Amino acid sequence: MRIGDTAQVQRACGLLGQVQAIQRFNAEAGLCFTRIGLTGERASLVVEHPDHPPLHLEVDYGISRQALRALLTAQGLPVPPEPADHDYVMVTPRPNGPGPIRHGYALCELCDTGAWTDYHEGRSWQGEITDIVYEPASTDLLVRLDGVPWRVTVKLSVRERGDLVGAAYSVVDRISTLADTPSAVQREQMRHGEVLT
Repeated sequence: MRIGDTAQVQRACGLLGQVQAIQRFNAEAGLCFTRIGLTGERASLVVEHPDHPPLHLEVDYGISRQALRALLTAQGLPVPPEPADHDYVMVTPRPNGPGPIRHGYALCELCDTGAWTDYHEGRSWQGEITDIVYEPASTDLLVRLDGVPWRVTVKLSVRERGDLVGAAYSVVDRISTLADTPSAVQREQMRHGEVLT
């Protein structure tokens, strides 16, 4: 997802909207989209469930929620449909709650297209989010910035209170701080090819 490119942002956030709804409703049953690849003509998804081997899929960015759910159920994953009001009921998860539930909430927050377009406008950096990766303690965004040999990993903690509300705007701010005034630790990380923020 090219940050600042309205068409690409809308396309990627459309997919994230479908993924996050399925993730949030099915997280308690153990379903987890552990990797979402946002480069190329089609998105790549890695879906894990405790009763099934990891599932690797390539999907169109414009896939509907019903089609994505059907694709998952065709592979044997239990993915019941969410209730009709699911999109309108959003509860901020507890800091000590299960990681997959907080991951679903993080994905929902990352769907805010305004952060990646209007809010990003005029920043000193350009780049793209290549992957969103679930780790037990965080949801990580892998970002490639233009003109630099290192990549950025932005960690959104799934354990700390308040780290997920407005997450998309926080990511833009954190990368801006890194691009404009990196810390000594981050400058050292740049020499090794990956910067954490």
